[in-house]
Amino acid sequence: MSKKKDVKKFKKKYLITYPVGLENGIAEALGAEGIPETFFIARDGRIAKKITNTVHYSDLAAAIEEILQ
Repeated sequence: MSKKKDVKKFKKKYLITYPVGLENGIAEALGAEGIPETFFIARDGRIAKKITNTVHYSDLAAAIEEILQ
């Protein structure tokens, strides 16, 4: 099965409605190395922060706070 089909199946199973980088080429463009990875993109288009692991609310809040400083 192709990656795109795998992603589509996974999204359907877990009711995911947001875009997933493996289905649209974004993962390759960002240099993603595994799953899960979360990228924070700055206004100028650079990767401001990358988290490799499951992201919880506290992780998101801390990353955003760090980026905004």
